[in-house]
Amino acid sequence: MRTTHIWAGVLLVLASVWCLFWLIPDNTYPPDSELDLAPSLVPSIAIGACLILAVVMAVQAIFGGRRVEAGEDHLDEEFGEDATGASRHVLLNLLIWSAVACASWYLIEHVGFEPAMALFMVATMLFVGARNPWVIALVSIATPVVLSQAAYQFFNTELPAFWR
Repeated sequence: MRTTHIWAGVLLVLASVWCLFWLIPDNTYPPDSELDLAPSLVPSIAIGACLILAVVMAVQAIFGGRRVEAGEDHLDEEFGEDATGASRHVLLNLLIWSAVACASWYLIEHVGFEPAMALFMVATMLFVGARNPWVIALVSIATPVVLSQAAYQFFNTELPAFWR
């Protein structure tokens, strides 16, 4: 299991460095004015966080091995010799969430962000076991509207909608 974490950390570090120094700079525009934030700021912060977490994971797997072997701590993951493979339940969940992602993308393109996300918030809340109709309605309506307004206010970006 340590080997899996080490190699996962190394691959994530390499992918993060590639994103930080090639992908993001080559695919974002410079700021429009001196007081504007660069469009690469948010992706760079997100990838920087991934880079830091990948380094921590790899270092912890490398230097935390003595404690793992002594039985003080263990990596409770399904990797290596303990792996059972993907079960029917895991593959079904993967299929369901892939279909939800495709439907979400399609609906955002054609009906807009707020209605599509309200629908998917209802479905997700029912899927995870929320049963109070007032909570489901409030969260499903308020969350997409707040996110849409935050995107507009903070980033000056209008999310897709059929009425705009």
